[in-house]
Amino acid sequence: MVSTVISKIVSLQHSFTLSENEISQYVINHPDLVVSSTITTIAKETGTSEASINRFCKKIGYKGFNGFKIALAQENFYNNMMKQNSYSAENGLISSVTADYRQMLMNTSAMLDESLVMEAIKFMKEAKNVHIFSLSNIALIAKELEFKLDQIGIGSKSFTDIIDMRIQATNIVPGDLSIFIAPTIMMRDIYQVANASLERGAKNLTITSYDSPKLNDISDFKFIISDKIVANNSVSLSNNLMFLYIIDILYSALLGSDKSLRQKKLNSDAIINNHQMMDSYGFDY
Repeated sequence: MVSTVISKIVSLQHSFTLSENEISQYVINHPDLVVSSTITTIAKETGTSEASINRFCKKIGYKGFNGFKIALAQENFYNNMMKQNSYSAENGLISSVTADYRQMLMNTSAMLDESLVMEAIKFMKEAKNVHIFSLSNIALIAKELEFKLDQIGIGSKSFTDIIDMRIQATNIVPGDLSIFIAPTIMMRDIYQVANASLERGAKNLTITSYDSPKLNDISDFKFIISDKIVANNSVSLSNNLMFLYIIDILYSALLGSDKSLRQKKLNSDAIINNHQMMDSYGFDY
């Protein structure tokens, strides 16, 4: 079972320096040893310095090595306890995949900040326009968010074609919200659109599985998901459920924050259900 600390390290992998990468690989492969070792020992084992280890710990969100080690120790203990009740490959394929998704959800949940969720949905409700940018391989996620927002009267439009994204970026105005959904935002085309969005006075909300210091410069509301690389069945699994999970968290917060939005959702559901009932009526004869 992979800890949230390890998931956080994996999400930042692309931003590490050579020495930070050596430290990260050691932590990923020997989490139990890290908990029982001193910073001097780890520096020797990784061929780095104590200063490099402290910088690494700060880069992934801890004040220093001691804070990092405490967090890792707590999660190691928790995961060891959970192993007694968790599914494994020995229980069969379905149990193994279920265990993978459960762990990915737990890791993603642990990386969420509820105060940031509330800040994001507050601006989402006040935004002049909502633009959703996504890559074609997860276009269904962008369409799902567009549909959900339309149901409660928050107008939005999704874009998955690079040319369409570039054109739309020129139409962004101050007060807009641009939402980026992609495994990594650090790709030339989507990164350029995110920069253009900020330059035109909008705020950016990013949902991605790979964190980066540069991401902080282009993201007002940053949400990181647990990547499938941490799963036992990583080759066959999809990250889509994690993206949907974040979307559902934001959507639940929207509905919970405003009674009028909940009523709009109920009205939309009634229209959809009534339409489906009318379509099914003909099959009774």
